[in-house]
Amino acid sequence: MLVEVSRDIYRRYFPNNSNPYISEPFIELVKGKADRIIRLMKRDDNSIGLIAGIKENVVCAPFSAPFAGFHYSHEHLSYDVIENFLLKLKSFVINNNFKGITITLPPDLYQTNMNAKCINAFYRLGYKMSTPEIINWIDLKKFDGIWIKNTVAQNYRKAINNNLTFHVVSDEQSINEVYEIIFRNREMQGRKIHMSLSDIIKVNTVFPVDFFLVKNINGKNMGAGVFYRGHVKIAQGVFVGDDMENRSLGIMDLLYSDIYDFYKNLDYDIIDLGTSGVGGEPNIGLIRFKEIHNCAASLKFTFSWCPDQD
Repeated sequence: MLVEVSRDIYRRYFPNNSNPYISEPFIELVKGKADRIIRLMKRDDNSIGLIAGIKENVVCAPFSAPFAGFHYSHEHLSYDVIENFLLKLKSFVINNNFKGITITLPPDLYQTNMNAKCINAFYRLGYKMSTPEIINWIDLKKFDGIWIKNTVAQNYRKAINNNLTFHVVSDEQSINEVYEIIFRNREMQGRKIHMSLSDIIKVNTVFPVDFFLVKNINGKNMGAGVFYRGHVKIAQGVFVGDDMENRSLGIMDLLYSDIYDFYKNLDYDIIDLGTSGVGGEPNIGLIRFKEIHNCAASLKFTFSWCPDQD
């Protein structure tokens, strides 16, 4: 049987987080996006737990983040422990008259063994699997400045020849300019931006947020990026964009290259460059763009269940 416990009791058994979006500071930051927060454990086993938010009577993990997942005592939990927990989640939903449950696991970058067992157990127990999202990432340990496609190096040189420069910024005006570039880029592509600048700045109170600008010789902003440092070894790209009218200048190639170097110098192992598509529909051009910048691809899985499925 699963029981709802207090924050203090839950954290007594699960002090560590496999990803930043299941940490208490982040949960506290976004708790207003849910009707209430629940922390679940098995009454007779403290090896696995789940933090979720209740939204419109649905158990959601995450309720305001790219992914969530479980807490666990170690990543090599026995398969039957995971399977039993997921089975009891169904009973919890039924016994509490919830409409259903939805869980998005982190990509394999964050927890390989747990994901393999969770995905298999979700599927076998009849949870509905949404179309997996393609995410892209760069292994900084292998990045040596050599690109898999020489056009990237050519475009980087073009950016340098056009006197474009890369800047790490932290002052209020520059941060506003970062957001303006990204907002305009999304607007021109017909894509929504789901975070306000205020939302991003609030995240910066929980873990470090890095802001980047690419400028031309006259100081005009040409490109921008927003990245999170919520994990000890994985930086996460949240927003990247350029001045699309000047894209031919090699803005994005300079931005990607210098961001890679920035996090490599900080001794990060990986940059998670996020989902390359929307709702499981891949953005083919974006995937290709990231791949020529030495990115690999992985999948992010979402599973859901409601009582009327069975």
